[in-house]
Amino acid sequence: MKTWRAKKQEIQTKLGTERSEALEITAQLINLIHRQRIELGLTQEQLAEMVVKRVGSLRQEHIARIETGAVIPHIDTLIAIARAINLDVFNLNGIEEAAATAHA
Repeated sequence: MKTWRAKKQEIQTKLGTERSEALEITAQLINLIHRQRIELGLTQEQLAEMVVKRVGSLRQEHIARIETGAVIPHIDTLIAIARAINLDVFNLNGIEEAAATAHA
């Protein structure tokens, strides 16, 4: 299994720095969402139900694919998920530190 640094370098090589930075921010936000879900004691199914109440369709399977990195969600989906668990996506102090500890 590749380390985060190796994967990051591979992405930067393929996509260029700007796109890879956007992808890294997305990954960091996903990590924060995952950590918040766990801290709240929510299952993926419960989180999906909370998001459905706000915006419509979202299944547990999609939450799982987002958390494992199998898919890159649209930003509006990430915002809806974050808001459902009270994460302020416009004030994410410490996002880089949280991502660093997750990938260490």
